[in-house]
Amino acid sequence: MKLIQTLGYILRYLLIGLGIAALLIVFMPERFGFYKPSNEPTQSVQQLPQPIVSFADMLAQAKPAVVTIQARSDLYPLNSTECRSNLRGIPTTTNACAFLNSGSGVFIDGQGHIVTNAHVLDKAKVIIVELINGQKLTAQIVGADADSDIAILKVDHQPQYFLPLPKADNTRIGDKVFAIGTPYMAFEQTVTQGIVSAKFFSRVAHYIQTDAALRPGNSGGALIDAKGNLVGITSLSSRDDSDEKIYQNFALSGSDVRHVVEQLLTHGQVNRGWLGLDGDMTINYRSIAQEIQLNTQQQNALLEQINLLSYGQGIVITAINGNGPADKAGLQTLDIITAVDGKTIYNTGDLMAAIWNLSPNSSVTVEYLRNSQKGTTQVILGSRTRTQ
Repeated sequence: MKLIQTLGYILRYLLIGLGIAALLIVFMPERFGFYKPSNEPTQSVQQLPQPIVSFADMLAQAKPAVVTIQARSDLYPLNSTECRSNLRGIPTTTNACAFLNSGSGVFIDGQGHIVTNAHVLDKAKVIIVELINGQKLTAQIVGADADSDIAILKVDHQPQYFLPLPKADNTRIGDKVFAIGTPYMAFEQTVTQGIVSAKFFSRVAHYIQTDAALRPGNSGGALIDAKGNLVGITSLSSRDDSDEKIYQNFALSGSDVRHVVEQLLTHGQVNRGWLGLDGDMTINYRSIAQEIQLNTQQQNALLEQINLLSYGQGIVITAINGNGPADKAGLQTLDIITAVDGKTIYNTGDLMAAIWNLSPNSSVTVEYLRNSQKGTTQVILGSRTRTQ
């Protein structure tokens, strides 16, 4: 009887233990290697974007907008001065020579306007445009701007495909780009691929540096992004002395080209603003002192001002054009320009970039340092000529 009672107690506590274990498994399944179904809807694992295998479809839309350009000058007698400078016989039996230039161009609208480089049309008398389908058209020059090396042609043709010029430059370093054009080597049209390697302003325009290969004949061609949007007009490349190895390739920013095109179509020329001063970077302190022959006291005063600025910031005014825009605004020699329209100035490129696409009579705010005191003035830009 006692044995039966003992077994009853053991069985009772065993059942209680099993019950507790079952409850733990229900409410804490992870602790025991069990999966607890969730009442929340399950979410699929996000799929990584699949790599694009080919850009062929995009390029099929862009390539017809790019054309080949053949430009020939007047004929010159073989004994003329012109014939001694990079000219070819046309043909030798004519006892004459002519400039023969080849390049590329881009339809920018449906009215037959083509953008190319101005140097492609140098001394051009006859200009032939060849479409991707082999059709050839005679083109007329609408306008050209030697400073930016941009020209506009017009043909009697309404293209189905064209690449509008962008209003702003939204490219970033590292973006994939494609160059389309017709280099010398008898190819009808080629496409090269690369990335945006750098962006900068140099003398006359903003440039896009790319490692997409360019060759002579690519001048005036299209630089497009991975979506087929025009981002630049291919312009030049730097080579070694043998002209074999290419170091760097460049395109003019499409937004700068748009500004030039609008000016040429509206005014027949590009009207650019002018500050009316000469300047040098603050880091060239010693050359500035020597250039304008500063005495010891003036050198010390200039150095004291430079030390108030971040390293390399500022353009020291070394000369003022009498009665020019800067002179009328009250700027003086040895003032240090630190910003234009809120943009910090570090070099002459920054200063030119701040006003290059502004028209004469535009107003800019110039911040400067004089006698270690900050100043601000409004400058009404004058009109720049090519010699300024």
